[in-house]
Amino acid sequence: MLMGFVGLPISITLYWLMLRSKKEDPFPKGGLLRLLIAAVISVALSSILSLPMSMIVAIFRSGALKDLPGFIELIQNDPSVLKQMMENTDSGILSMTVRSIVDMFFSAGLLEEGLKYLTCRMAIRKEGMVRTWMDAVVAFAIVGITFELLENVAFGAGSDVVSTLLRALASAHFAFGVIMGYFHGKSLVTGKKRYRLLSFFVPLLYHTVANGLMASMSLSKINYVIGVASSISYIIAAIAAVIIVLHWQKNKTLDVPVLQKQDQA
Repeated sequence: MLMGFVGLPISITLYWLMLRSKKEDPFPKGGLLRLLIAAVISVALSSILSLPMSMIVAIFRSGALKDLPGFIELIQNDPSVLKQMMENTDSGILSMTVRSIVDMFFSAGLLEEGLKYLTCRMAIRKEGMVRTWMDAVVAFAIVGITFELLENVAFGAGSDVVSTLLRALASAHFAFGVIMGYFHGKSLVTGKKRYRLLSFFVPLLYHTVANGLMASMSLSKINYVIGVASSISYIIAAIAAVIIVLHWQKNKTLDVPVLQKQDQA
């Protein structure tokens, strides 16, 4: 269990990086706690819903949707069929790489990014939570950092030091949080709702494709190379996010007030 805390210094550093911009204008009382709770809820729901999502993917792959009544009757007569179907879903016309990406759309992109997006937006509904564009970036980044920290603790329980440390360095959820916060904050500053869509769909697509390619690494040498490149892209994205945030903080680029009458949730 202690292995999962190998990346804790990295998470603490990222917390410090984001909260330093709130030094002179802190979140309202209990605001930071709201964001931490939002992340905990998103992790908990992600764990609970991961099995149903896997079942949905298995049903999708098996082609059961073509004859749903017959499939339901089959499951009622022999529930073990569902387990067998989830364990063996290699048949079908889609390539295994595409299937991996489809899997990750449900289990990583839609589930994890969706939950972080929704819980963070609920957390920032409190008055005074988001006064500037940068506040939105900080809020979503904190949820992402916390989500990653908790995920790494669970991952580290059965992993070696190197794997756990590499996972911590590839702080993808932090990078996703910065992306989410940037576009959500832009929607609050400009009043254009299309940026809210980008706030959700850009991290969703990146998370889905990258994880899907990494999950298919064992299929071929080309897949392996692409999968490694996807893993490295997470580390690059995290480093780039740190550099960009430091630039924003130094130049006060995003210290732009949000529209007063804008619905922040």
